[in-house]
Amino acid sequence: MYKIQWLKIDVNLFANRKIQILLKEPDGDTYIRVWLQLLILAMECNKEGKLLISDNKPMTIEYFSKIMGKSYEKMKKIIGKFLELEMIILENEVYKIKNWNEYQSIETYEKYKEQARLRQQKYREKKKSENEKNDVTVTLRNGEEENKEKNKEKKRKEIRKEEENTNGFRKYEM
Repeated sequence: MYKIQWLKIDVNLFANRKIQILLKEPDGDTYIRVWLQLLILAMECNKEGKLLISDNKPMTIEYFSKIMGKSYEKMKKIIGKFLELEMIILENEVYKIKNWNEYQSIETYEKYKEQARLRQQKYREKKKSENEKNDVTVTLRNGEEENKEKNKEKKRKEIRKEEENTNGFRKYEM
């Protein structure tokens, strides 16, 4: 499963008819806050929009009220409204955010991750093959150049010795 640390929220959230209906309710801001908390809980659960307290234990209205600090009656009313507007669904006694994958673009994210993984794999294979080709050690022939310099210096010394006369002075001709 994916592990994403962000939540995708449409910039037109407040233009959504269902959100507008919720805002018209008494304590409409609370409905929106609970909705955002449910989205975050779904992201934390990491189970395709299902709201679970653990792998096999679904969240209940009682858990929601404890987590969000709302009374049981208030939370029951809010969850009832979300069910009525089909923002969440109850599937096999598990609350689930409706159209979770569509809104969060999980498939797109997984596709991107897979493409990045394949791209990285190709890059590593290319680097490895380049390294295998370059396993041959190339010498810079520094030794030959050093020898050439030594030979030139040796020739200079020989020429100087030839030019020197017996008493150690060079001949100077005009």
